[in-house]
Amino acid sequence: MSGVDYVAVFKGGRSGAARTDSDALLLPDWSEGDWRNLFLHTELRRFRASEMVMQRGAADRALFFIAAGSLEVGIYRADGVSVAPIARVGIGSVIGEQSFFDGQPCSTNVWAVSDGELLRLAFEGFGRFAQAEPALARDLLFALGCILSLRLRNATLRGGR
Repeated sequence: MSGVDYVAVFKGGRSGAARTDSDALLLPDWSEGDWRNLFLHTELRRFRASEMVMQRGAADRALFFIAAGSLEVGIYRADGVSVAPIARVGIGSVIGEQSFFDGQPCSTNVWAVSDGELLRLAFEGFGRFAQAEPALARDLLFALGCILSLRLRNATLRGGR
């Protein structure tokens, strides 16, 4: 997939990317050039079905844009050994947002449900992007805040059942 295809994924070229009930990264006012500017600061990571993409406790202050494939997020059960899936995250969304913001190790495990691709934005890469494009960086941070809020609401709803 070329950089142009990645732009189409996040700009809304895929089915469901603009849905407000999903945890897709919504930046409807961004142009293709804006997305390209962001993706210049990322690196491609491919993954295979059943591969552990992110491991609880691992330190990686980066944000991962899901460009292809499907991932499942899980937490450890009370026994400390088994992992329970809590969410499925797909194309057009992000993972790693908590560690990206707070610099702490990953709090969950994330594994691949299918083959796919991630675009990794290191915290330092975000700093360079923010210095060059402060308004776009602000937009991105607010969009990430919306995703965090949605995920917190969903977790609260699950906990109340």
